[in-house]
Amino acid sequence: MPDSSPIYARSQSQWPSKLQSGIVLAVTTLTHPPGRFGPRPRTIGLIQLTDGSKVMGHILGSSMIGQRVRPRLQLSCVTGEGLRLYDVAYEPLAAKPALRTQPFPGYVLALTGPSGVGKSTISNLLMQVSAPYVVKVPILTTRGRKSGDDGEYRYVSKEKFQELMGKDALVATAKIPSHTDDRWYGYRRADIERIWRQGRIPVVITEMHLLQGLAHSYGRRSILSFGLLPPGKSRRAMLSHLLRRLRTRGRETEEHIADRLKNAERDLAFFDERKDLFDHFLVNEDLDVVIEMVKKNVPGLAEA
Repeated sequence: MPDSSPIYARSQSQWPSKLQSGIVLAVTTLTHPPGRFGPRPRTIGLIQLTDGSKVMGHILGSSMIGQRVRPRLQLSCVTGEGLRLYDVAYEPLAAKPALRTQPFPGYVLALTGPSGVGKSTISNLLMQVSAPYVVKVPILTTRGRKSGDDGEYRYVSKEKFQELMGKDALVATAKIPSHTDDRWYGYRRADIERIWRQGRIPVVITEMHLLQGLAHSYGRRSILSFGLLPPGKSRRAMLSHLLRRLRTRGRETEEHIADRLKNAERDLAFFDERKDLFDHFLVNEDLDVVIEMVKKNVPGLAEA
């Protein structure tokens, strides 16, 4: 298959360095691009990135020499086996402030961690400081409404959830065991892709099974993931911190807290076992520091 060639592998390995803004040095148009890219002409530019390096990249729309461009994750092609391959393309920047609300559509920003680590608090603060750029994706769930829920959930019956799964309307699902019953959680494809069409970044509050489901559906390169850890120098200290937070919230019975701590142990082990699924790990000890670190490491948000 052409997509496993050394050239393609080298292209994929260069992604981290290609996620920078730059200036167009030269432009050409391929009127007959390789077959796997489809029949439409493609504009290719030589771009000098912020760090001084130069790359060849697909430019979206028309561009001129000297024009500034910013990175954007773009579906490159679909193989004969149905595998969706993504690459970094570059979007010309016009002198229109409105374009600043479209920093880098095409990927999902994922916040992953055990219950009580502060995922919802961090995502809510991120919404406040970066509202024009990011949108929280609602979580579909079969569990009942609880005090403390702040609008992040969409409640459906198990029958409705199974129906959506059968229609391939969910891009990631997980069944989380509980002391009383098994609860289903998931994300709707339509919710995520509607945010992409708006030119904004979908933000998901997720756990290990849902994170794996998103990476499987959209490809690992389409997920910018942050693993959130509680303070503590040992696994035991981290779990002790989570226990205090869960009890302080006052939203759970002791039986449910015990369930959540068991799941938290698995989550912390998952961080070690599947480091390949995470781009960054952050210890949630100072909320301001965590928010700044998230913004610093999300293309387009650092200046928001």
